[in-house]
Amino acid sequence: MAGKLTVCCLLGLLALCVEAAPQDPLDSFNVDEVLSNERLLKSYIQCMLDDGEGRCTKEGKEIKKRLPQFVATGCLECTPSQLDRAIKTLKHVTEEHAEDWARLKAKYDPTGEYSRKHADTWKQRGINF
Repeated sequence: MAGKLTVCCLLGLLALCVEAAPQDPLDSFNVDEVLSNERLLKSYIQCMLDDGEGRCTKEGKEIKKRLPQFVATGCLECTPSQLDRAIKTLKHVTEEHAEDWARLKAKYDPTGEYSRKHADTWKQRGINF
C-alpha cells in the first residue's frame, strides 16, 4: 500500500512539474506571418533598431532583449525551433532587405567580431553574412 501511495505522489509531482515548466514566450511567434507582411516586418526591424520604441510589440521587445546573446553565440544555444526561425528570418532579411541588414549588423555587431566568428556556421546554414 505504501509503495502505491509513493508512486501516486511521485506521478502527481511529475504532473505538476510538467505543467509548471516555463514555455518560451516566442514559441508561438509566427515568423512566416511577419516575413510575408512588409509593413509588419519593417515595424519589427524598427523595433530592433530602436527606431520607434513605443511601437515595439511584446514579442518585439522579447526578441530585442535576446538579440545581443543570439549574435554573440551565433545561435549555438538556440532550441531547434528557435534556430529554424532564426535561419528563416536571417535568410529573408539578408537577401531581401540588405540595407536593413547592414543597419542591424552595425548596431548589434559594430566591430564585426561576431560576424567573423560565426560566418562559417551561418554559411553552413545557408546564410551569407
